[in-house]
Amino acid sequence: MVATLLSPAGTWRAIARKGRLPGGNLARLSLFHDVTVQFWRRNDDDLALITQVQLNGALAGLARPEAYPYAHLLAELADVLTVEQPVDERCYTLVASGLRGLHAHADPEAVGLAYAWRLLALAGVAPDVRACAGCGGEPSHLWIPAGQARCAACAAGVGRDRDADEALFLGREALAELDALVRGPLASAVHHPPVDRPRHWRALRRFVRWHVGRVRALEALPC
Repeated sequence: MVATLLSPAGTWRAIARKGRLPGGNLARLSLFHDVTVQFWRRNDDDLALITQVQLNGALAGLARPEAYPYAHLLAELADVLTVEQPVDERCYTLVASGLRGLHAHADPEAVGLAYAWRLLALAGVAPDVRACAGCGGEPSHLWIPAGQARCAACAAGVGRDRDADEALFLGREALAELDALVRGPLASAVHHPPVDRPRHWRALRRFVRWHVGRVRALEALPC
């Protein structure tokens, strides 16, 4: 199988074959674990072959039904956001932190929502909802194509455009919560999640679909 690995140096793919544990039993490659790998590659352009794996830390809590979908979401988002893009250590650190949070936190949905928006912010595609982009007033709508906030009057102004259906009403409180998810302290965003979570998940789905593309893990979430 071809495995995708995220490291401080970036995202890369390698061939992972059946292996054996020191005792002779067959080994199993599990998702979302912290590992150190040894690999071999003849040329720089060749796909690497993983020859040895050392487990640094198992995150068994990610196998829980309530946590796995969000671990899948963070992993897929990190993958699609780093395709043909330079990856710095912050992306690795953020994903690793998110997976550890999903493993240990009693509310994995709150962790998944906060870290998904934070990954978008790190990639430079998160919205700016601090003020209306049209007049600088109090915003009430998320204008998805531009990644901006709009007040009711300015949102009505884009109603004549072909992107009218992408002006999503959230309200002042929800926009303040969204700003906290994108720019506020991460610990606070996790421990004080939005009140109306389904509304925030809908906003995230539509925003990702427009600015990133199809993310299957996000579309599969029941919320």
